[in-house]
Amino acid sequence: MKKRDIIILAIMMIIIVIGIILASTIGFKKQLRFSDSQKIDIFVGQKIDLNKVKDIANEAIGHKNMVQTIEIYGDMVTIRAQSISEEQKNTIINKIKEIYEFEQTAEDTKIENIPATRIRDILKKYILPFAISEFIILIYMMIRYYKKGVLKVIINTILIPLLLELVLLSILVITRIPIGIFTPSLILIVFIISMIIVINRTEKLKDRKI
Repeated sequence: MKKRDIIILAIMMIIIVIGIILASTIGFKKQLRFSDSQKIDIFVGQKIDLNKVKDIANEAIGHKNMVQTIEIYGDMVTIRAQSISEEQKNTIINKIKEIYEFEQTAEDTKIENIPATRIRDILKKYILPFAISEFIILIYMMIRYYKKGVLKVIINTILIPLLLELVLLSILVITRIPIGIFTPSLILIVFIISMIIVINRTEKLKDRKI
């Protein structure tokens, strides 16, 4: 192994160790839709302008909130934030009532607690496709490069993607980038990059006839 490769591997291992420590202590940061939060549902009974409701929510509870319609006719809205106080709830309801006429009152509106989504639940629907893809690629690599040693091919094809994915997750927890809807795309990109690295390294070994 070249000195450059040793340095790169050492840096990766340091990042992974730090990532494991932080993940086991403070955990990953998650987007609002996946974290512990609270919400209120408001039935207006008519088509809602989300931009107006979003402005009201921003003014009452700050910009870290989600505003979505939850009925097919767009006449019911849910507002979600890390926390919503009774005063904030009352302010939101009363200001929406200034725009729309509806029966629901602040007293009728409950603040509901929403538990955080586990990381494995966020990613579980992607695990099987990734596993199948890795298995197919592994079979291909073993067939094409079997002369270089099956064990060597298996180690490279499994170890490199694993290390790079661990580095990605470690960077996410270290930098506090939220885990969310774009995380599977990042994992896929890193997986593709890792496969390119594996193939390039194996091709170089082939050219050298090692």
